[in-house]
Amino acid sequence: MLRWLISMNRVMLLGLTVGATFAVFLIQLMTLEVSSGGDVISYLRDCSGFGEFMIPIFMAVLVSSLFSNYTSIGTKQQRGTFLMIPATNMEKFLALIVHVTVVCGLCAIVGYIVGDSLRMASLWIWSQISADPEFSTCIVVNNNGADKTYYFWSSTVSWLLGPMTPPLNTVCGNGIFSAWFLWARWICISLGSIWTCSFFTLGGTLLRKYSFAITGVFWLAIVLLFMGTLAHFNLSVFGKVTLADGTIVTATVDTLAYVLMVVLPLLSYLNYRASFHIFKGFQLITNKWTNYDILKR
Repeated sequence: MLRWLISMNRVMLLGLTVGATFAVFLIQLMTLEVSSGGDVISYLRDCSGFGEFMIPIFMAVLVSSLFSNYTSIGTKQQRGTFLMIPATNMEKFLALIVHVTVVCGLCAIVGYIVGDSLRMASLWIWSQISADPEFSTCIVVNNNGADKTYYFWSSTVSWLLGPMTPPLNTVCGNGIFSAWFLWARWICISLGSIWTCSFFTLGGTLLRKYSFAITGVFWLAIVLLFMGTLAHFNLSVFGKVTLADGTIVTATVDTLAYVLMVVLPLLSYLNYRASFHIFKGFQLITNKWTNYDILKR
């Protein structure tokens, strides 16, 4: 099933990768014009920050449009062909989930890497032929005990993928952050991302029109309600500590973090379970707005 989906959508996947490549390349070059004061680190952070902001939105749009033309099952004829494939509902559903979340996600990341590489090559060539003193600017940063030099043409891929990777080599700067705090923060962020993906999957499975907009409004309302509840009852996921120099940093794991580690996987499972239940009831002719007719079930 997954191979069939990739084969049917190979042109879309190629276009997605190429589009992401040129979008990243052009926006990173535009960022150079507005980066603060020609600071190398600020520029690299701005470039990676664009990826950290756009890739989740891009994935939310894809996931919430799970059953649309871009997966080759959007029209009535395509849906009929898809439903007639000799495979179980579970196989079809899992193939769709993997195709949208993993395959399309990899295409987006590959597009970012290639676009970032084009930007690196362009800036390096320009620095060689223009002799612009701005591009000879570098900064040396102590990175886990080793000095590292950054230029305007340095890669931002590690800045982008760093928060996504588990803290296997945890070096606790100045003894402020414990290894468990770093792991707990990464676990909560990862589980929150999985829950968000499952929530947009449920919205994309249920709704036929404006799925991203409607699901996004409900997701934002839930997040704001959660943050408002924390503020009202003075709760926190991670606690703050005051250092000897008076600096306040977030460096402790509170009880709510452990609650989220249990609740978020359960909510994600329920979202995927509900999405699969709706998927099993798919018909060629459905409601104008939804794929699930509540009045008939």
